[in-house]
Amino acid sequence: MRHKHRVSMVDIAKASGVSAATVSRVLSNQDNVSDEVKELVLSSVERLGYVRNLGAATLAASKSNTVGLLVRDMSNQFYGAVASKVQEKTDKAGYDLLMATGGDSEGSQMRAARNLLGHGIGGMIIVSGRISPDVMSYVARFVPIVVLAAGIDIPSVSSVRIDPKCEADLASRVVDMGHKCVAVTASSDPLASTLHSRTSIFLTELIIRGVKTVIMPIEDNDLCSIQKQVDLALSEHVTAIMAGSDTIALSILECLHSKGISCPKDVSVTGFDGVGCLATSLLGLTTVKQPVDLLAKNAVDVMEKYFNDKQTGISRIIVKGDFIHGSTLSDLNK
Repeated sequence: MRHKHRVSMVDIAKASGVSAATVSRVLSNQDNVSDEVKELVLSSVERLGYVRNLGAATLAASKSNTVGLLVRDMSNQFYGAVASKVQEKTDKAGYDLLMATGGDSEGSQMRAARNLLGHGIGGMIIVSGRISPDVMSYVARFVPIVVLAAGIDIPSVSSVRIDPKCEADLASRVVDMGHKCVAVTASSDPLASTLHSRTSIFLTELIIRGVKTVIMPIEDNDLCSIQKQVDLALSEHVTAIMAGSDTIALSILECLHSKGISCPKDVSVTGFDGVGCLATSLLGLTTVKQPVDLLAKNAVDVMEKYFNDKQTGISRIIVKGDFIHGSTLSDLNK
């Protein structure tokens, strides 16, 4: 296939009967151009199929209005939903967005971060519960960053996350329902800061309330690992299992179903996130809904302040989640 000649600003200028400098001012949304000229230039842009070279634009300007978005895994319900909302917010704010997936290893995260930095971004939003602290520190040397939904904070990085009180409240509700022996899932991944923090909060609240706890270490939602840990939890006579995410909770529900164990009649299960198809009332999962729209808005708002030189310090923003009672948590007090 033969590709079309890439249209330049010079081509747009010739077609519009104006200078290339005028075309540049129109495309940069500068005010010192008449409405008639703007309409003429934009008409030529549309007709000729001009695509702006963002790299060149960044070099020509002293400042970049491009946001880099580093996402752990777009196929994950939660991360995909947040990334979609971040794009919606950056579009509304008039910023360009470049996206890359970082995965779960420090090496892949560093490669993705360097790729985004290499494209001249002005700042980075990181959406990952497994981001390496070294990657965060590296990026912060070059551009301002906001980490969304991570379980750790570092001094040079702004963050937006769910209020930990929501996690403690979920554990408290399980206890209030009369459950005296509760299993809590735990991740074996050393970078899983969000799950580590959530597990710690669950366990702390349960122990304070005098509940017997069983830790279920699983290997990144691996089915065999989950089946083994469910068997061990059942042998301890748990009446409820608290999963670190809705995805893990669903795998546990499938495992219980395969064993002929009813939920919540025999064993209750709770999740966390309340996003996407797993939030459907048909599944009825008892969970905490993370407000992805608000999380994304706060992250983009902080980045916008950095871009406009209205913020030089570090922000720590927490947002409230909503408890969804669902039908997978039984009341043993009845």
